[in-house]
Amino acid sequence: MFVMKKKKLLKQPLSYKMLCFLGYCLAETRYILSYENLIETFELIFGTKYNITTLRKEFSNLKKDDLIEFKTRYRKPYPVLSQKGKLAIKTHLPFRRFGPWDEKWRLVIFDIPEVDRSYRWAMRHKLTELGFGQIQKSAYISPYPLLGTINRYASDLGIRKYLRLLEVQKIDDEKKLIEDVWHLKEINEDYKSFIIKSKREKQQNFWPLRAKILEQEFAEIYKNDPHLPDKFLPTSWQGREAYGIFKAISNSY
Repeated sequence: MFVMKKKKLLKQPLSYKMLCFLGYCLAETRYILSYENLIETFELIFGTKYNITTLRKEFSNLKKDDLIEFKTRYRKPYPVLSQKGKLAIKTHLPFRRFGPWDEKWRLVIFDIPEVDRSYRWAMRHKLTELGFGQIQKSAYISPYPLLGTINRYASDLGIRKYLRLLEVQKIDDEKKLIEDVWHLKEINEDYKSFIIKSKREKQQNFWPLRAKILEQEFAEIYKNDPHLPDKFLPTSWQGREAYGIFKAISNSY
């Protein structure tokens, strides 16, 4: 047995932990399901001792929300994930593929009044979500054709008049700017650590739960990766290998 040490899955709500366990690890207990066994197992895996009342209430909520259903084995019912339950714990990666680079940079510059600061934060969040890098307080850059998306988003918010959308083909000190803006070396190190960790932790007891932690760790790195054109990536970029390992992990349980 191993004890979970990483925090990603530990911070998930009990419902998420229980769905992961019931859906992917219950077989390792040979379908002997009781609240006492769950308390012991969860304390081992998560380092937290839940009481019977808490687990019973959570189990009831999972049934009520149609996240689990029951099958019969050896004339005894046992819970399995419903399709809704499987979707609830599926790890999703943000879409980041925009095709070959057309050698152009997209700049978004805005000056949104203080009275509309909530829209300012919304715009910053949207730009970050799309993988733009911040080069100044209210100036963001991307190599991909996303100005149409930003134009529609700003128009929907009613702040389009405060934005300047530009396309340029050359930026001074381009390589250094890119490295500083997106912290590529740190992201590459994160990918490398993920690769090492995934190989070390493979095929341990309650592997699906460990796999869920690894999936979430990869998703966090992937979200921060701007997915820049190859010419701007550091030597020995680890992103492709890490992505392949992530896919293998997701298909391993």
